[in-house]
Parts: sequence; C-alpha cells; structure tokens
Amino acid sequence: MTMAGPQPAFKVGDCRTTSRDKRAWHRVEADLVRRSGLKKEETAITSSRHIVLLNVQGNSERGEYCIDGRNAGFVPRKPGALLFVPAGCSWRGWEAGASTAAYLSIQVKPAHVAELLAGVPLDALPSLSPDLGFEDPIILNAARGIGAEMRERNPFSALLVESYTATIFAQLMRRQKSPASVRKGGLAPANLNRVIEKIDEDLTADLSLLQLAILADLSVPHFCRAFRQTLGCPPYAYIIRRRIERAKDYLRHSSMPVTDIALSCGFSSSSHFSNAFRREVGTTPLAYRATWPCKAQ
Repeated sequence: MTMAGPQPAFKVGDCRTTSRDKRAWHRVEADLVRRSGLKKEETAITSSRHIVLLNVQGNSERGEYCIDGRNAGFVPRKPGALLFVPAGCSWRGWEAGASTAAYLSIQVKPAHVAELLAGVPLDALPSLSPDLGFEDPIILNAARGIGAEMRERNPFSALLVESYTATIFAQLMRRQKSPASVRKGGLAPANLNRVIEKIDEDLTADLSLLQLAILADLSVPHFCRAFRQTLGCPPYAYIIRRRIERAKDYLRHSSMPVTDIALSCGFSSSSHFSNAFRREVGTTPLAYRATWPCKAQ
C-alpha cells in the first residue's frame, strides 16, 4: 500500500547515500538510509506526520536543534538512541558526528495514532511533546520490528507493523509527564485525515477555509480553532509549510527552474515563493539548492 503525497527527505548533507530502503503500509511509512562521507547534516522540516527516528549506526556527537523557532538544545546520540517530533512541529537544526551513519525514520499519520488510542479516555491522554534524544528499550525494539518488516512480503506484515506502531505510541504517551487538555476540542481523527489528505492532494489549489471546514463538518470558526489545537498552527500556515516542503524536494532532486517550482507548488509567482521560502527556511531557494550538491542521487 502507498501513502498519499510525497514525503520529504528531511536530512540534508554533503555525503553519499550508499543505500535507501523504503516501505509503506496504509498510514505508516519507514525509511532506512545509509550514508558515507558525512560531515555536517542539516534538518528543516514541518511534517504532517509524527516522526520517530532511530539512530542505527554512527554517533551523532554535536549540533543544535530548534523546535517551533525555540532552541531545543542537543543530546548526543549513539546507535539505539531515539528522537521523536510530533506532527505540525517545525524541526530545524544541524548535527555532526561519524562519517558513516544510518538512520531509520518512521512516519505515522496523526489520525492513525488517534484511532489506535481511541479506547483511552481523553482526560487520560497527554499531548505528545518533542523528545530530541532518548533511550527506551520498548520503543527501540518496536522500531527495529518495523525495520525488519521492510523487506517482508508476508500478508501479516501490515498487522505486525500496526502492533509495533501502537506499542511505540503507547510508550511515548507513558513517557509524557502531564496530561494536557490541548486534545479537547481538536479535530476528530477521521475529519483530520480527510482535511490533511485534501490539502496534500490539492496543494496547488487555493483551498478556502469553507471547503476544509465542510470536510470536517464544522463551521469555519470552529474548524480553525480545532485545526490549531490539533496541529499547532492555523490552516493557512500549515498549507504554506506543506508547499515549502514539496518545493524543497524539487530543489534537492531536480533541476527545475525556481519559477516552475513555485507554480508547481501552488505559489502565485517566484517572488511570492521566494519570500515565503525565506521566512520559513531562513534562506533563498537558490541558496538552499546550493547546499544539496548530491541532489541527483
């Protein structure tokens, strides 16, 4: 099974990708990347999905991270260390360490996690917070289990992956220190899924708040409040971030002119695109492309 919408490659660096395995099951996607000649790696992403990252090989020794524009520090990671960034969070920064490294990223739709946790009372559910470097044997073994299923074609593989995913997020919830009311008043899982899929499918369209609110079966004001409570940003800001992520993929992996990329990603002009890109990423599209010398790989 495949997932709707291209998922961005969020780690960028002057290196050689020696191998890359990718697999998707319904609403879970796994990506195992091995690299050599690695120096400094940069990260800049606002994902529509929760990200669990397992350090498979090589130490990550120094760096600096920001979450939603705030300094989040840096925790050195050895093989087996984990990192978690919830959907909707803007994760940026850099890291450096071993020249040969590998990581497994697991990306999960928020609506799927909400369904997995549907049997838990709302007042017992904490909000999911970023954790940029930790060790947890339960999550580690579940992530390895998903990695092991990437090359399996057994009909029970999807069921196992769902079980591993439930284990990961149940344990992430247990790691949270305090319950939160942010989930109250948020979008229902099915409605959230419909809205996100519509945005990703029609990223170049000028979707109105009314169109999205109708998908969620809510009034426009109620929808805007619920969307922000669920993903941490207004609908328009989310759409711009998704357009920027798609544009970054084109900049990394194609030789398309910036004007063509702007129009392909839903921006009205190259200047509109450049201004939005600079605000979101902190540099111009051309300067960003220049930091990705191995974009053809």
